[in-house]
Parts: sequence; structure tokens; C-alpha cells
Amino acid sequence: MDLFMIDSDTDEYTESSDSEELEERETIFSGHAQDILTSLDERILKIDDFLSFERGFSHGDIVSHISDPSGQLGRVVDIDMVVDLESQSGKVLRDVNSKRLVRVRSFMAGDYVIMGSWIGRVNQVIDLVKVVFNDGTKCEILVKDPDMLVPVMPGWYEEMIQFYYPGQCVRMKNASTGSKTAKWLCGDWGTKNSNEGTVCSAEAGLVQVYWISSLSRVWGSCKTDPTPSSLQEPKNLTLLSCFQDANWQLGDWCTLLDMASAGAPKSSVKMVKNYGQGSSGIFTISKTRTTIDVLWQNGLVSVGMDPRTVAPISNLGDHDFWPEQFVLEKAIASEEACTPKFQRVGVVKKVDALERTVKVKWGRNQGGFVGDVKEETMSAYELVEHPDFSFCVGEVVVRLVPSLDKVEEAKSGFDSLLCFGNFVGHKEGGVKVKWANGVLSKVDPFEICGLERLLDIVSPQPVSEVITNATDSTRFTDEQEDQGSPDDPKILDESSYDCVESLRKATARLFPKAAFDFLSDLFGRPHVLNHSGMMKEETNNQVVGSTERQLDANETTKPEPKKLQKEAAKPNETSDLPVIYAKPREFKRFDVIDECTDHYFTNQTGSSLVKKGWLKKIQQEWSILENNLPESIYVRACEERMDLLRACIIGAAGTPYHDGLFFFDIFFPADYPHEPPLVHYHSGGLRLNPNLYESGKVCLSLLNTWTGSGTEVWDPKSSTVLQVLLSLQALVLNEKPYFNEAGYDKQVGRADGEKNSVTYNENAFLLSCKSMMYLIQKPPKHFEDFIREHFTCHAPRLITACKAYLDGAQVGSLCKNEELFGACHKSCSTGFKLMLAKLLPKLVSTFTEMGIDCNPSNPLAHVSG
Repeated sequence: MDLFMIDSDTDEYTESSDSEELEERETIFSGHAQDILTSLDERILKIDDFLSFERGFSHGDIVSHISDPSGQLGRVVDIDMVVDLESQSGKVLRDVNSKRLVRVRSFMAGDYVIMGSWIGRVNQVIDLVKVVFNDGTKCEILVKDPDMLVPVMPGWYEEMIQFYYPGQCVRMKNASTGSKTAKWLCGDWGTKNSNEGTVCSAEAGLVQVYWISSLSRVWGSCKTDPTPSSLQEPKNLTLLSCFQDANWQLGDWCTLLDMASAGAPKSSVKMVKNYGQGSSGIFTISKTRTTIDVLWQNGLVSVGMDPRTVAPISNLGDHDFWPEQFVLEKAIASEEACTPKFQRVGVVKKVDALERTVKVKWGRNQGGFVGDVKEETMSAYELVEHPDFSFCVGEVVVRLVPSLDKVEEAKSGFDSLLCFGNFVGHKEGGVKVKWANGVLSKVDPFEICGLERLLDIVSPQPVSEVITNATDSTRFTDEQEDQGSPDDPKILDESSYDCVESLRKATARLFPKAAFDFLSDLFGRPHVLNHSGMMKEETNNQVVGSTERQLDANETTKPEPKKLQKEAAKPNETSDLPVIYAKPREFKRFDVIDECTDHYFTNQTGSSLVKKGWLKKIQQEWSILENNLPESIYVRACEERMDLLRACIIGAAGTPYHDGLFFFDIFFPADYPHEPPLVHYHSGGLRLNPNLYESGKVCLSLLNTWTGSGTEVWDPKSSTVLQVLLSLQALVLNEKPYFNEAGYDKQVGRADGEKNSVTYNENAFLLSCKSMMYLIQKPPKHFEDFIREHFTCHAPRLITACKAYLDGAQVGSLCKNEELFGACHKSCSTGFKLMLAKLLPKLVSTFTEMGIDCNPSNPLAHVSG
């Protein structure tokens, strides 16, 4: 009970006693609490200050306003930067203008340098360091190996610095090697008692340069200047650079000269002076604050913008232009689509990004604007950037001479530092260049050329070589490797005999004589034909084992595919008068043709001997195609060359490719199906899809021409040519082909991505129309009648769609029944309408010349659906 007794004194409670206790506690802890709160506030401010990073922009970067990401774009044309610098001791200099910052080394790897008439690129910089050792000796060391001179007790700060600086404590690690490259200024190696010392100065001692070219080579002079030595003293070199003051980033190391004029407060200047002798003078950039000037597509310039109000654009559209950019006018259509014709040359004055229109000042040539100079509003789709007058901001350029006979005169009259420079922008029909001597001037675009373009540094491998290499390279499955080396003559002979025997027993009545001739050439086996069409072997052939005979006999028990009939209707002979069909004739989806002399892979033979099972697989492919092709895909096999196919795919409704025809040549390599077929697209020189190149290359993971996994890549056991054709139709020629480009799928649903997708669709439809005209003028062999029949049925619907687009309907919004999709409320751009209005009369004229009625009331229209 005693435990539960309560003292009467403790039971008493009054307000006065409570307040006294509170006051006592506040007196004791108030100082500590205040310190804690103050420290916490300071830390929060430091954290906020540290996290307030800015987006870093460089000259020439493309941006959009953050409030309107799908609107017009802008290009960064100027940058003003102030920085905060932190010294090694932790002291901070605030609001220092970046124009007063100097690199810790005058030369760095990757810099372009000029020496006489030569331009080169720095590969390595060798430091020249003066060290005062602890015993008073002093020497100058050329540090060829960083391990020769190492920091004493390096901490995290020392490890971050990749250079020597005044005041740094160092140790000569390899004394014997160091003595060979050291020049003693005070004392000598024999009197030296210490390997440790302090750096009193450090600078570039030697610069290793890779010399790229000289003016003599660029100008084509008969007298070429000798190539300089790769190791040069810094005093012999001139650095070629621009925009150094705008390229600083957080964490960069720098030195600061002329503190009084650096824009720093007086207190900061005084602080630096108090560093005294031995101070390193090396600073780290701890914070940057920038403002940018942006040139918008409409020609307006925003000055002093906060970089946080704009967002960078990584993927620029193909039809985005900028004021003062040089452009060419593309021909609306030409007989040879593979050789597009360019017309006038002009300079862009302003761009309407939403409507895809461009105001261009025409009449530019080497002498400036001549003749009838006028400004005209053009469609962005009928313009292309001038290939010879296209420069990137900061690109190294070389001055050209007017003619070869003035080379020596030019060499004697020009300072070499005025012949190498950096492109910095466009100006009033010309270009601005900052030359190696620091002079900024305006020149005509034909007076200069990009260094890399001039030297043709980038030279892609020809597509023909890629295809040849892909065909000649042979890979084998584990099963084939177990059977023996493919180079074994015995294996090859037995494999070829098996194929011939299988052909004789299983397919003698399936293929014509020409097919046997082709196969026999592949197998390399002599043969003759008997009266029944069966293949009869010569008496000098080897006898096949009973096991192999039994295998062939088993194969013959399988049901044969249906006999493939050749097309009864031959292509019409060309005549002077157009032919108008009374009704569309049936064109078989799969059939066999006599020959294919215009096939892309006609000269492709691959290996001289096909692999075992090749013929059987080709038979299966033919059977699958004959029985399973959809209405929109047509295929022709070749009687003389069973390794060749030609396919035609009709563009689907709801896509920018609707009503178009797309032809592909297919080749079965010798080790098919262990390797996928080779496919070539008939482009006519037009790039209307990210996966279909002008060269004819088809980029598809199923063909192993692009990365993929699982069912996306070719599987010898299950993949077929039909699967390839369906993938081309559904995955390549789809309703939003822009997102087929590698990495662009991340932009789906984003404003800038959807904007670029609409633009891509508009251009794809225009190119599809040009492709139609090209196919009509030069149809692939054995598809002449089909092309005529197709457009007889589809031209009225195509013209109706064009008229709907001119009225504002979005590309691909028309259904088969010529009604707009219910969800379509958007309109196409004015630039697209301008281009289509010029293209449509030519398209109608092409149809009319072929005798095709474009009137929607045409009774033959839409018969083929």
C-alpha cells in the first residue's frame, strides 16, 4: 500500500508554479534552440541554393517555350553567364562574369590548333612543372608520365584535379627517370636530400598534335608545305576556339586574372589579395547563372531569357527552318524520282511553324541577290536546306579561293589565321565566322567550307557492299556443325545429291524445266531430263546410301502442293494510245512468272551450293504465300530463279500511305532458312518511312537488320516470308510512322512528338503521291497491268482524299468509304495544302495520260476495295 501513497506536496498544482518552471526551462534552452534553428535555416538555404540548378545551353541549341512545347521553335544565339567560384580553402567569390575566366591549361586534348598553313587536333599535353624541394633545390620537370610526379597524401580534392597547380605538394616518385627530364635551376641532383617539394608554376610544356591538312592541300596547290612535327611548343600554336565564356559547367576548374575588372564585389577582390604568396589561384565553379538570347522561327529575338522558361529539343523535324538559313526549292515532280531536281536558291526570312509555311527571299547566288529579287511564301515541304551552305554553330571552317590559278596569290595575300575559323551564325544573307586571330567577319557562304566535309572524313559503306557481305557470310546451326564442316567436299556432295534426288521424286511435275535448270546450276550436279519430265542422273554420279534413299522416299509420301499455274494474261504491249479497261481484271495474288531480269538480286548468287532442306523450305514458302496472302499483298515467284520473289503491298486506309503501292524484291540466300531473306525496297530515291531508305535498305528486326528479341527476330523454325510481308504492312507502313525511328517511341503522347508525327505524315503522303507517279512511269516488270488496274480503281478515291485534305482534313483520316474518321477533329497545315495544290494537278495529269478516269463517279472506282 505504501507504494501507492502519494505525497500531498506533489499533489498540489498551481498555474504560478507551472509558469515559473517554463521560464526556467526557456532560460536554460533558449540559446541552444536558437542556435539549432539558425543552423537549420542556414542548411536549408544551402540545400535550396545547391538544388537550384539551371539547364545548361550552348550556342545553336534548339529550344521550345515551356508553356507551348508544340509551338514554334527557337535557336540559342547568345549566352551571358555569371558564376560563383570556390577556392581550395572553401572561400567563395560570387557573381563573377564568365568572360574573365581562364582555363587552367592553354591547350587541352581535342582542341584545334593552327601552325602556319596547317590545322591540327591536340592529342596530348605534356606539363612543364617547376618544383621547389624541401631542401631548397629547384628544378623544372617535363612530366611525360603522370606517375613521375605525384601529389603528397592526395585527398578527394587532389584526386579530382587532373593537373598540377602552384602551391601543390608533390613527390618525385621515380627519381632516376625524373632526373633525366629535369632542368635544375638551383642546386643539382647530387646535392638533393629530399624527393618532396612544392609546385611554384605549371604550364603546358609540349603539345602533341595530329596534323589534319594544310591550305596548300585544301586549295589544290602544286607546292605542298611539309608536315610539321607532331610535338610542338605551345608558343608555336594558335588555339582555334569560340564561345569559351559560355561553355563553363559546374565543377570545372579555372583561374581568375584581373580580379578588379571581373565583376566581383570589392570584398571578394580583397579576399583574393589576402591569399598571399603560394596561393594556387585555382578555383572550382560552384554555381552558374545564365540568361540566353533566342532567335525564334518567326524572326523575333527574345533577349535575356531565363533558361528555365524554355526546354531543349533533341529531335528536330526534317522541315524546320530558321531565319537567314540558305534553302533550295525542290522540283514538284521529275521523271527520275531518284535524281530530284532543285531549282531556285534563297534565304529564309521567317517561318510559321504551325502552318508549315516559310517566307523565302529568292535570287541568291555567288554575287549576292541578283535579278528579280522577291519574297515568296512557300510550303516547308518544297524546300530543303542548301547542302553546301549548311553549317553547325561552332563548326571549323576553311576559307576557299575562287579558282586554282589564284592559289599562290591567295597564299601570299592572306594571313593563315584568317583562313581557319569557326562558324558562329548567319547574318543578312551571309555567314559570320570567328577567325583564328579573333576577328569576327561576315563572308559569303561559298567562300568557306566545313573542314570535315572538305576532307570527306565520314564515308559510309555502300549499301551494295553491305548486302554482299551479308550474303557471303554464312552461319550454321549446332545441328549443321555436328554433321561436319560445311567446307568438307564429301558433305557438300552428299547434300547436293540429296537435294537433287528430293527434287526428282517430289517435285518433278510441280516446276517447269527452267526451274530444274536453275536448281541444277545451284547444286552443281550434271543431269538430263527424260521424256516424262523427271530428272535423270548421269551414269558417272555417285550412288546415294540406302538410308538417304529411304529419307527421300518418305518425303515423297507427303501431299504435294497445288500445281502453280502461270499467269494467263501477259503484260500489254506498249501502244501510242492509252488503254481503258471496261472492267478491272483479276490479278492473282500469287503466281509464277517466266523471268525476272529487272530484279534487284538478279546478279546475287550467294554460295555456289545451297544447304540441305533449302528446296523443301522454298516449296513451303510458295505454298504458304499461295494460300494465305491477304487481299492487299501480291507476290510473284520466278520460274527461272526460285531464290527470287517480288512483292507488292497496298498502303492501308487510315495511314499516310493509303492507296499507294510499295514494291519489294526478296532473295533467299543459300543457307535459308537459317538466315533470313534479303529484302530490297523500290524507293525511287524517296525516303517516305524511317524503316525504308532511299538506297532500298529495309530496316526490320525480323530481317536481322535491326535489333530485337524473342519473336521480333528471325527464327529458322517458325519465321516465313509471309510474316515479313505482314510486318512491313502493319509495323512499317502504319498510321504513325514517325515513331518507327529508333528512340522516338518515347515521344508518343508528348506534344513535341505528336507535332512531329503529324508533320511526318503530311510529308509521307506527298512523297507517296510522287512515288505513284514514278511507278506509273516506270512500273516494275510483270506488274504493269496490276499498277494500271489498281489506279483505275483507286485513283478516284485518292483524288477525293486529296480534295478533302485541301479542305482541311488531316492526312490519313479518310476511311475506305470516303468518310472521315469520327475522332478526327484536327486540320492539316497550310504548308501541306500549298504543296498538295501544286502536286495534285500533276498527279491527275499522270493518271489521265494512262487513260485512268479520276472522276469519283467512275463505275470502275473502288471495285477492288
